[in-house]
Amino acid sequence: MKKENIHRALETGVKVLSQKGYHNLGLREFLENAEIPSGSFYYYFKSKEDFAAKVLEHYGDKVAAYFTLRLLESDAPHKARLETVFNEELERLEATACKEGCMVGTLTSEIAGQNEFIQKVADGNYKKWQDIFERFFMEGQENGAFSKDFKASEMAVFFLTSRQGVMTRMKAAGKDESYRLFKSFMTKMIES
Repeated sequence: MKKENIHRALETGVKVLSQKGYHNLGLREFLENAEIPSGSFYYYFKSKEDFAAKVLEHYGDKVAAYFTLRLLESDAPHKARLETVFNEELERLEATACKEGCMVGTLTSEIAGQNEFIQKVADGNYKKWQDIFERFFMEGQENGAFSKDFKASEMAVFFLTSRQGVMTRMKAAGKDESYRLFKSFMTKMIES
């Protein structure tokens, strides 16, 4: 399998696992969507579990790169950076009719408690994201954009944990109302 085929497999895996989860992932259907022969799949991925872990890691890296770009590398004021993340995430959620939340959250809820390998990959993703948000909130506190009532590390944990719960609730409801409430409460909580 060429490098672009592996990338296509991982990208297709993100879409399928985000929508269907691990237990409902049919490899035959996936292979047809990704246009990958099954022999190539098993050459690069030892098992369905190995595939899910690699997709999870790929997704986590993509999200970390997105958060880094929007929150740490932007020249916009800190409040505007966070507003951009909220708005772009809402657009993505609306484009999928709230059927895709966060793949890490989906797989964590579904199998991480039963699968130590997947659990470690999921936790690694959360830690990467938490580090980005902690740095972002700390910078915002230093320049007066955000409240100093909470430690930046606590704000990062609260933000990401709340976001995951909201994504699950939003998928259950099929609408983005809970995400909009999360955005409103989070914005008010961190303002200086």
